[in-house]
Amino acid sequence: MGSQDAERIAAGMRRLTLQFSDPDVEQRYRSTRAESDLRRMRLSLGAGIVINIGFAPLDYLVLSQNLTVALIVRIAAITILFVGVLGLSWLGHFRTRLGYLAAFAILGFTLLYAALIAQSKPPDVYLSGYVLVILFLLVFVPVGFVNASAISWVCTVIFAALTPLIRTIDLGSLLTIYCQFVAANLMGMFALYWMERLHRLDYLSVQEIADERSRYRALLTRILPSSIVERLEGGEEGIADDYAESTVLFADIVGFTEISTRSQPAAMVAFLNRVFGRYDELVARHGVEKIKTIGDAYMVAGGLPEARPDHAEAIADLALDMLSETKRMDGPDGNPVQIRIGIDTGPLTAGVIGESRFLYDLWGDTVNTASRMESQGAPGRVQVSETAYQRLRAKYRFKPLGEIDVKGKGSMATWQLVDRLPDAASPTA
Repeated sequence: MGSQDAERIAAGMRRLTLQFSDPDVEQRYRSTRAESDLRRMRLSLGAGIVINIGFAPLDYLVLSQNLTVALIVRIAAITILFVGVLGLSWLGHFRTRLGYLAAFAILGFTLLYAALIAQSKPPDVYLSGYVLVILFLLVFVPVGFVNASAISWVCTVIFAALTPLIRTIDLGSLLTIYCQFVAANLMGMFALYWMERLHRLDYLSVQEIADERSRYRALLTRILPSSIVERLEGGEEGIADDYAESTVLFADIVGFTEISTRSQPAAMVAFLNRVFGRYDELVARHGVEKIKTIGDAYMVAGGLPEARPDHAEAIADLALDMLSETKRMDGPDGNPVQIRIGIDTGPLTAGVIGESRFLYDLWGDTVNTASRMESQGAPGRVQVSETAYQRLRAKYRFKPLGEIDVKGKGSMATWQLVDRLPDAASPTA
């Protein structure tokens, strides 16, 4: 949900009920609120029990003649009512019906409180208490603005109708009581309306932040390995790991410079996207890690950032599949595409560099040797180092290529990876 989506949904929030016009958004909002509303409901009922019992000393002062009846109503009936509703909130059938529980509790409280008024003299002490209950209901019981307002007004009408029937009250006092009822409802509705509106807008903001974070993470995982992203999110800095053994592959499109001079830039970009997109699919299939592309060069590593014992075999199978896939491709000029591939196995260091633009990269002699295997190889071949050959020779068929002079390394024996031996199982099978 982007900022424009959030603004659109907020603008579509109904003015009276505050519900989102999009039913899916409304459903998600209610789902996220369900547990917290249930906790608030239980806390509200618990607070109601404590407050109700806390007013018992008032009965002693006001109802000296009818104290027993009043205490039965307050301590027994009202407390049992609230405790019963509190218990029902733990039953699965009622947990999703908070509005019904609240209506039952408040309506029962209204009738029982009317019984207290019948015992009191003067009655305005309990009437003021009832006004506080109305405010408490509207502001703290989590059933939503519309439901809370409806329950409150229904109970107020019932209470207002019962008051002159159970007690003789002069007209002036009665009008004063009714004005208190109306004022309490209006103030409570005003407070609850803006509380719920702000909460719903806050929900949209939180969702927007969560969606932005999700998009940011998705973008990072396209650049960095997911385990590295998790370490960065955990606050780790200066990520650099040494690997005792990994396998590195370099691939390069043969004659790319000449092809690019004969093709339009847009055609070249589309061509590279097609080629590298297919290679990306093969990398994911074989469970290895794409490191980067530089121009027409493609770099992959096996055995990092998560170690795997068959990293060399996975890279070898990837190389063979890349050769096979490339044979089915044509360049932007219509001619067949060829690639060179070089592989080496050995120790290296992997880490994250950059601050504004992250890059997960590799360093070490293994990386340099793999690059030399590619650059000094022949088109349509996979050239591997002696180290990689020794690691793979039991499962793959090789052709000796003799020795080549590698810059900084001197003379090195190299081999051509031809195919997997028939009786050797693939690590990705």
